[in-house]
Amino acid sequence: MDCVQNGFDIYMLRFMRTEIPSISKQITEEQVFQSINKNFAQLNNNWFNFQLEWLRGAYSRFKDQDKYLIIIYLVQKTMNFFSQSFIRLDYDSYYLKSKIEISNFNIINISKDLLITKETARRKVLELEKLGILKRDKKRIILDRNKLDFQRPGRSIDGISAFLSKFTETLYIDGYVDKKYSKELIRDYIRKNFTHCWKLFYEMQIPLVLSWKKAFGDFETWHIWGIIVTQNSFKKSNNFNLQTDREKYIKDLFLKTGIGINAMSISELSGIPRATVVRKINNLLKKKLIVIDNKKLYHPGKIEIKKYADINKKVMLLLSVFTCKIINLIQLN
Repeated sequence: MDCVQNGFDIYMLRFMRTEIPSISKQITEEQVFQSINKNFAQLNNNWFNFQLEWLRGAYSRFKDQDKYLIIIYLVQKTMNFFSQSFIRLDYDSYYLKSKIEISNFNIINISKDLLITKETARRKVLELEKLGILKRDKKRIILDRNKLDFQRPGRSIDGISAFLSKFTETLYIDGYVDKKYSKELIRDYIRKNFTHCWKLFYEMQIPLVLSWKKAFGDFETWHIWGIIVTQNSFKKSNNFNLQTDREKYIKDLFLKTGIGINAMSISELSGIPRATVVRKINNLLKKKLIVIDNKKLYHPGKIEIKKYADINKKVMLLLSVFTCKIINLIQLN
């Protein structure tokens, strides 16, 4: 009885010492979205550069972004299982083993969820199996990291942490958080709670890239167009008020001529072979989504601004949800 009482006393002592987080410190998705809208010119280049770097990394794994998306789609399913089971693994623990079991899947769901045909989904899964990256072991499906050094998102964690840190400065100025958070603090939190935080990241990133894929037909075309648009937006660093809101920024982006960029530079920045870049550029030129000047430099062309703005809004809402969840987790930690 004394042992039981002593155990209960220790539990109560620890409970009383535990600081209960303040619910009122939380930010809302609406507040984050309002801050993005208001300060879009200040945030957009950093955000777009992060996305372009992520796309380059995704393409470099297989020279096939659809195949990479299948992998992270399957990994997300496993991370969902961890989260539902109240399991959180840190970065080092998660990558300690070279082989991990992933959730079962079917081709129909991959096709539907990733916007690819059933035949393409089946072919790409078979290619991953031939590479030895996916292995079937009776009822289990194993992801073998030894076959290819992929899906270690160290640089992506650094990139998203840098962006979120910069964004907390804006949220602080807008009065939505009571202090700024350093890149190092955010990075360390994500690495410590890796499987949960990266589940949240994939919940944002997968539908985000699929929105653009649907608009442009494939990832490579969006990637190339995105580089041209980003290059065009460099002019804004000196000419635009950093308080320019999202709608005005988008309108001005396609009304003013920027620096321009050539096919070789696009290939170097994207990691996509020059021949593929030229082929995709020709398609963009035919659709008048880009234009070429007399120096053979490419610029954004005509685009239905409302359509672009609607996609951008959807993307920013996804970013708002992710940012809100990560910042609240750090604030309440």
